[in-house]
Amino acid sequence: MKKLVNDFRLFLFICLVCFVFAGNGCTPAPQTATQNESPQRLISTAPSITEILFDIGIGDRIVGDSRFTKYPPETEKIEKIGGLFDGNWEKIVDLKPDLVLILANNENFRLQCEALGIESLAVNHETMEGVLASYDLIGKRFGSEVMQSAQIKKTALEEKLRVLRSKGESLPTVRVLICIDRIRGSGQLQNLYVAGTNPYFQDAIRWAGGINVAETTNLVIPVLSVEGVVAMNPDVIIDLMIGVKVTATEGVLGTEGAAEGAVENDLTADWKTLGNEVNAVKMGRIYVLTEDYATIPGPRTPLFVEKLLKILHEGVGNSE
Repeated sequence: MKKLVNDFRLFLFICLVCFVFAGNGCTPAPQTATQNESPQRLISTAPSITEILFDIGIGDRIVGDSRFTKYPPETEKIEKIGGLFDGNWEKIVDLKPDLVLILANNENFRLQCEALGIESLAVNHETMEGVLASYDLIGKRFGSEVMQSAQIKKTALEEKLRVLRSKGESLPTVRVLICIDRIRGSGQLQNLYVAGTNPYFQDAIRWAGGINVAETTNLVIPVLSVEGVVAMNPDVIIDLMIGVKVTATEGVLGTEGAAEGAVENDLTADWKTLGNEVNAVKMGRIYVLTEDYATIPGPRTPLFVEKLLKILHEGVGNSE
């Protein structure tokens, strides 16, 4: 099964991931900045962290980055140090970072940094509340000038979300199912990993005036059968195909357009096998979203909420 290649998805499937660290054979630990200094050489271990660092104006200090980071474009030139759970520790040490920024749930990475004498800073990006709090945490560590920038950017992000949330609250609720991953193009629906009680997706759906039909499973990432989808009977189905290049056809909401190597077949065909038993199929409300911001909590989350608002309430890209 083709997996989505982004760190947020790896976090969602944390129970399926083996924590591997290649710490043996590393050279002696580098000298790190003291707590009173503003770190100049940074390593970011997740796309969401990198986006915040660029947002507050210190992206140019990043010397090492997650291999899953694709945004902003400047990150293409940054040395890649692996992913959340398979960091290249020899490379990390060679980069002589003053600070490594990690996700709070990645305790093994923090312990490895500690063993190597590398300072780390953990942020919680499981929720948007945690993302907003990380602006304060990062700003405080980097000193007054960065703190001022972090506060300005945090306030701007809060205001964008407030405006979107207010709009969503004024609209009728819509029952929605978000598919995170599945086997595609087989002519049938198989291995449907959907957004359950994951707080990031829960908030985004709620702010956009939707109801997550999969929250009733009480599982973070439930795996649904065809019968499960029929029983939930969503009014809208959103199929995340992050990074897939598709032609600008109805039902496809990414911005790739008719890019080279684009997929031209009907990406919603498998869903249509459900027939009229599901409202979303009957009403032609199946949508494909290809943008990576859908799975990365951070400065671009308002884009995801705004997209959900259009899908749920304006019928953008209606496939029928």
